[in-house]
Amino acid sequence: MRIVVSTDSTTPIYEQIKFQVRAAILSGEATPGTTLPSLRQLAADLRVSVITTTRAYNELVAAGLVRNEHGRGFVVLEVDQQIASTALRARVDDLLRELHTAARHARLGSTDIHRLIDETWRTHD
Repeated sequence: MRIVVSTDSTTPIYEQIKFQVRAAILSGEATPGTTLPSLRQLAADLRVSVITTTRAYNELVAAGLVRNEHGRGFVVLEVDQQIASTALRARVDDLLRELHTAARHARLGSTDIHRLIDETWRTHD
């Protein structure tokens, strides 16, 4: 699992971490029983405060996606696939609404957006 944060984003870094780990768990990339990187290791890797990684992990615990096990660290929990699928679809819907707003501001039509999506899809597939 690769986590990338942007200091240029308006989204707080702890939320960027939380969203990426959450997506990895819901998509099955991070399987149940997997131990997440330690708080200190992740903070060092991302060059952020341990407080930032702690907040992200604690919110994942509150969401029922991971558990903090003494001696092991934060461990990924089993997630119902229907719930995971619904959550991932909701995220796509949110992003599409954001895309629609940004496209309208840029005066791009649906044909332009479809072309850009196709290009991006080919580039990242």
